[in-house]
Amino acid sequence: MLTLDDFLQKSQDRAKILKNFRKKTDRELSHKTVVCIPDMHLLEKGPTDDFYEGTEANLDRFLSLLDFLVEHKESIQVVQLGDMFDLWQARGNTNLVYQAYPSVLGLLDEELGSTYVIGNHDIDIVEWYQEQNITFDRLWRYFLEENADKQKRVIFEHGFQADFFNNQGAWSGAIGREITEIVGLMEYVYPDIDVVLGESWERFKRIFSIYNAGLSPKKNPDFSQHEYSTYYIDLMEKYNAGDTDDIEAPTDLVLAVIAHTHKARLVSRPRNNRSYYLMDCGSWVNGGHEFGIIAGNEFAVCEWEA
Repeated sequence: MLTLDDFLQKSQDRAKILKNFRKKTDRELSHKTVVCIPDMHLLEKGPTDDFYEGTEANLDRFLSLLDFLVEHKESIQVVQLGDMFDLWQARGNTNLVYQAYPSVLGLLDEELGSTYVIGNHDIDIVEWYQEQNITFDRLWRYFLEENADKQKRVIFEHGFQADFFNNQGAWSGAIGREITEIVGLMEYVYPDIDVVLGESWERFKRIFSIYNAGLSPKKNPDFSQHEYSTYYIDLMEKYNAGDTDDIEAPTDLVLAVIAHTHKARLVSRPRNNRSYYLMDCGSWVNGGHEFGIIAGNEFAVCEWEA
């Protein structure tokens, strides 16, 4: 395993800690260095699409990260956190995505053997795989067990599960699905409309968290460093108590790793005599070039420089 400092040093200053997003736990999380790649949105075709025509410098930046990971692949595991494809733009054209990015997908698939999580933008790939009668190799949720005692201490999701209008298991998700169809059509005219609408929604919610009925200021306004922190702490506590359908035995989860928001953050909150952590790895696109790292009992959000 490469320690976090080893990774940073061997990258020759291309990998740098984003802000102060670095934490350490009292438990071993992994015995490999786990690299968590957030939203990529292949074939989005927007002005902030790092992988579209005319953005060769950005593509080269991503390939340089993958080349570095391949160089150290015996010590590294890669988890792609969803929204790898942007199927709102490429609906029905999944083969075209593979044809457009053979070097990217070849390195991720064949050289690195990446684990893939499903995001809300590439959720339709489930149906596509079923129609093609191809074995589906993407996961709704992934647990890391790569530590000495094989305990599940890290959970990976894209993050849409905690998003009111994207949670496919709730009534709000049905409404959100219809909105998604409309936004998907709008993206043909303005590819980044989803980012704009998402930012507007967060600003709107913030008004009601700090003002009474959106008018007078609250004396003690609610504030969260991350809008999904309560959701994921609740989820980890359920698994730790063995109160879930998919895993019967209690777990020892302390860290949830997500993307989806395109805003990197790393927060911790205590509950029931333990510290829980949420690492939002941000986004590779939209100017982020961010990714997460888990190494031993440390984890951090980093950015990769050209």
